[in-house]
Amino acid sequence: MNKLNVLITGSGSVYGVAVIKSLLKSKLNVKLIATDTQPYALGLYLAHHSYIVPHVKDEQPYLKRLLEIMRLEKIDAIFIASSQELSFYCRNKGLIEKEIKCKVFSNPQDVLSICNDKWNTIQFLDKHNFPYPKTIRYPEDNEKIQSFIEDVGFPFIVKPRHGNGSEDIHLVNDLIYFKQVISEKKDMILQQFLPDEQNEFTVGVCCGTNGKVLSSIALKRQLQDGITMTAISDDYKDITDYCEKVAIALKPYGPCNFQLRMWNGKPYIFEINPRFSSSTGMRTLLGVNEAEIILKAEVLHESLPERQILKASVIRQYTDYLVPTEELEKLKTQSSLLNDIKE
Repeated sequence: MNKLNVLITGSGSVYGVAVIKSLLKSKLNVKLIATDTQPYALGLYLAHHSYIVPHVKDEQPYLKRLLEIMRLEKIDAIFIASSQELSFYCRNKGLIEKEIKCKVFSNPQDVLSICNDKWNTIQFLDKHNFPYPKTIRYPEDNEKIQSFIEDVGFPFIVKPRHGNGSEDIHLVNDLIYFKQVISEKKDMILQQFLPDEQNEFTVGVCCGTNGKVLSSIALKRQLQDGITMTAISDDYKDITDYCEKVAIALKPYGPCNFQLRMWNGKPYIFEINPRFSSSTGMRTLLGVNEAEIILKAEVLHESLPERQILKASVIRQYTDYLVPTEELEKLKTQSSLLNDIKE
């Protein structure tokens, strides 16, 4: 098998590090090229070659530098591991693939529009008759707040329509706190609280061309600061089957992550992230190496064997890495680094 040259952007993110480590564990013959905007990104020191790039908000300098790196490294595929870069690659996918003849694993605009706006996510689920928590907008649905509270009761969730993680998410137990939370806010949603945190799941579904499902895995999770810290893998076939149906309707390209809670015996999705997840590395440990699966299916066009998913638990603990200061300084001054790791 010829060597695959794979670019991982946003390599300092938890997703970027997980993708790099997953591909280093893979049996694929890969050369990993990492990029980030600053030299303190861990992924830069785990990949074979690394480069500093401009911030994606400076779109033209970023694109120019990206194409230079891709031509130099003869890139075969790109994995995007920075949430801030998703829309850039959506807009520029066609240009990049034409210029470089590589695979860019980014989603079409309609998928990003559904997933990046939690109200649009609810509208999508409603359109396709999938269960979802009762939700209204603020301030657009201001006149519905009283009936919403009478319907769902306290507590309920208030959170931004856009963004991910736990930032600015509030569990509201009374009207006084609600008024404090909502003061001078816009682009928010009020959402029914689904109880029993012991039944919260993160589900990864990888899709190929035309939304073909390549893999799926469901993990029961425990959160800390919006990040999965403990994940349990068991016989959750009903949940993975359900999320595969949602993915078939959505048609993402590459990795897609569904957050849901079980309530009254049904899965209620409340968030969809069209990217790698913080639990990507956990999934690799359990037998689902999503980055490897996508490369095999979409770049190498290999048939995928049936996966044996381990029934086990994964506990996350952060690891400290020692990086020579001279390597940091080299990236600062030269903007590129050749790492001494086995290819």
